[in-house]
Amino acid sequence: MKHIILSALLLCLGILFATPGYVPTTTLAEDFGATWCPGCVTAWQGLQELHNHTHNGEFLSARLYTESGDLSNPTVQDRFNYYEVIGVPEVIFNGKVSVLGSDVGIGDGVLYNKALNQFRYTASPVSISIGSFSPTAGTLTGNVQMVSPTASIANAKMVYYLLEDDVSDSDTHVVRAILYDENVALSGVGTNYAFNKSFALTPSWNTANLWAIAALQLENKAILQSASSLPLPSYNFRAAMDWNPSVEGPANTSYLSSPLWFFNLGASDNYTMRIQVDQAPDDWYFNYCDEEGNCYPGSMDRPFSLGAGEMASYHLNLWIGSPGFAYYRFVISSPNLGEYSIPFHYKVEGVANEDAVLIPSAFSLGKVYPNPVSERAELSINAQKQGSQATVDIYDLKGRKVRSQNLTNLSQGQNRLALQVSDLPNGVYFYKLHGQAAPAQKFILMK
Repeated sequence: MKHIILSALLLCLGILFATPGYVPTTTLAEDFGATWCPGCVTAWQGLQELHNHTHNGEFLSARLYTESGDLSNPTVQDRFNYYEVIGVPEVIFNGKVSVLGSDVGIGDGVLYNKALNQFRYTASPVSISIGSFSPTAGTLTGNVQMVSPTASIANAKMVYYLLEDDVSDSDTHVVRAILYDENVALSGVGTNYAFNKSFALTPSWNTANLWAIAALQLENKAILQSASSLPLPSYNFRAAMDWNPSVEGPANTSYLSSPLWFFNLGASDNYTMRIQVDQAPDDWYFNYCDEEGNCYPGSMDRPFSLGAGEMASYHLNLWIGSPGFAYYRFVISSPNLGEYSIPFHYKVEGVANEDAVLIPSAFSLGKVYPNPVSERAELSINAQKQGSQATVDIYDLKGRKVRSQNLTNLSQGQNRLALQVSDLPNGVYFYKLHGQAAPAQKFILMK
């Protein structure tokens, strides 16, 4: 893949977003198993692979045992019945995605990681904060808050897990008790639901190893958000979006995404960001823009900072050339964070421009000279017929058409024509023939 470095530009995005209206989702995996089940040990090994590359603010897991002596209890069995779990192991992610024990690839975590990635960068309309947890008293307090201006929740329930770690060499994250609050409703930004729960403790439990989870579950069993009493890392960077990171669209056009929000939920940190292109056609260009209208070349490491609790949003800004597909990632790095990678995918389904086949071979567009352009520039175009005419469309880096130049009375063969761009601001531009399926080309204006 050829890497192309573009200059940073100032572009107007038109719409400014003050707040995202959502927060990152903490995923909960409920691991249904039994001590007599050999595959359940393999399933837990696979979940450990997920824990190895996430932290407690990103991913939580709870192990529920059936027919396993003192590791089982009626409240846990009710959870089996709620999900209609028949065979074990079965791991259910956020109440939505189930991975069965018979599936190949659970031990290495591949299938579990695939399930987790469906939620890892998703947006939740609610936040859950744990106020206090007393392992010796079994008390848990906290708050659920609506952060979305449009979402409304009714007939939901809060699920509270009391868990014990290191019950034995092979049994950890064991659910000891489950409590519920029914008919939870939230509507309107800032709406709160406070909870104060008390678990009945058993003397045989090691209180030093007890911890708790609180989760909000809808009527359709989907879990919108989770939180735990476990400690979070000092440096806690998250990303979230309320749109699909896999996009299908036309070739020879631009793509501007909805905002992707970055959340610094830990201590202040200094980061660098770039777009890593893993696979894409050579004539695609990958950039991004912030909410102030500044656009940046994706291939360059750009430094930025976020204080504790601060947020920032960016839009992917792609020029899509010839038909194909791309796998690419936003990569955020810092010495404290390491590398945080957010994957995306863009796929072209044929040539989707509605007029792309009107004049597929009547013209061929050459290079702009000189490039970069200072004041005046020439464009070469080859025409098959004497007296023909064509239109050159010019787009800015964000894919907005800024100029259409009509070319009339062209001679058969090679034509060299003045390109009218002297009144445009400095920056990177793409140009292509209107109605032509060939990919756009690039020139830089530096007056």
